[in-house]
Amino acid sequence: MRNVKLVGNAASQVILFYLLWFTSCGLFILNIVTTLPAMRAIAIAFGADQWTLPAVHRFSLLGLAVAAVIFFFWSEAGYRRASKVSLGRFLRAFAWVTGCQLAVIAIAILIPRMVL
Repeated sequence: MRNVKLVGNAASQVILFYLLWFTSCGLFILNIVTTLPAMRAIAIAFGADQWTLPAVHRFSLLGLAVAAVIFFFWSEAGYRRASKVSLGRFLRAFAWVTGCQLAVIAIAILIPRMVL
């Protein structure tokens, strides 16, 4: 009876781990979606014309895609390390990463409104 309870607890921890990790990955995709218009607005503010804007968009997308892959692996490793210590440390790591992601989203939304 005791082993069944531990297995259930472990399964719920794994489900929580991957649920929060997928949330972080989804927020990073939202970061990419909100950052691309901000980078376009910055390029326009620096004098980009109709010929350089597509290049800025493509290279920004390429750089953000590489950053996304790095983030996916980094966040999974960091969350796994924190979850081995304690649940509180894991939740604290998730809160920090999520807070930083939400700050990036807020800044990326404000940049086109301030620059253009």
